[in-house]
Amino acid sequence: MIVAAGSAQRFGEDKTEALICGIPCIAHTLAAFEKSKQTVRTVVVTRKEKIGRILELKEKYGFSKLSAVVEGGQNRQESAAKGFAAADPSLPFIAVHDGARPLILPEDIDKTAEQAYEFGAAIAVMRQTNTVKMTENGFVAATLPRENTVFAATPQIFSRKIYENMINALQGSFADFTDDSSMAEKLGVKVKAVFCDPSNIKITLPCDITVAQVLFEERLRD
Repeated sequence: MIVAAGSAQRFGEDKTEALICGIPCIAHTLAAFEKSKQTVRTVVVTRKEKIGRILELKEKYGFSKLSAVVEGGQNRQESAAKGFAAADPSLPFIAVHDGARPLILPEDIDKTAEQAYEFGAAIAVMRQTNTVKMTENGFVAATLPRENTVFAATPQIFSRKIYENMINALQGSFADFTDDSSMAEKLGVKVKAVFCDPSNIKITLPCDITVAQVLFEERLRD
C-alpha cells in the first residue's frame, strides 16, 4: 500500500507530482515496488481528484503490479486502512510505504519483507547520526544514547493477521499514531528494525527535491 493522500502543507504543492530527473515523485516510488521481487500487488491511496492521474501513470510507465487506486481518509492511518481494504485478501503480508519516499531501493523492500516473514512485523530504519535530545518546557531534559535511536522510515511490513488486528483494535484512535509501527507497538507486537540505505529520504520540503535529484543522478552514473 503506497500512501499518497496527504495535503502536502509543508511542501506547498502536490509533492507526488514534483519532477525528479523528469519523472513524477510517485512514479519513482511505484517503479521501486515494480522492481521488488517480494512485491506481488500494489495499491495507491490518494486524494479523490488524483485517482485518474495515478491511473495515467500506470499506463505511461507500465506499472503491471498496480492493482487498485483508492481514495484516502482523514489522516494517514485511516488512509492506510482504506488501502488495506482494497488489497488482495489472499496475500499473507501487507507493506505500507510513503508515496513521498521515491528513493527506496527494491532490495531494501525485499530485505524488510524477508524479516517480516520471519518475525511477523518489520520496519525499514536508518542509522541516527545526530545527538538526540529530549526537551521539556523549552529546556533539554535528557540526551538519548545515539546507538539506541534510529530514523523510522518505510516500508513497514506486517503479517495480514497482525495488520488486521491493528486496524480493528485501534480504528477509533488512528489520529494518535504517526506510522503503522507505532500501532503495532501499542498492541505489544515486536517490530524488527531493518537498516536500509540512508538515501531513503521522505520528500517533505521543496529543498528535498534538490537532494533527491542529486541522489538519483548519482545512481544513474553508477
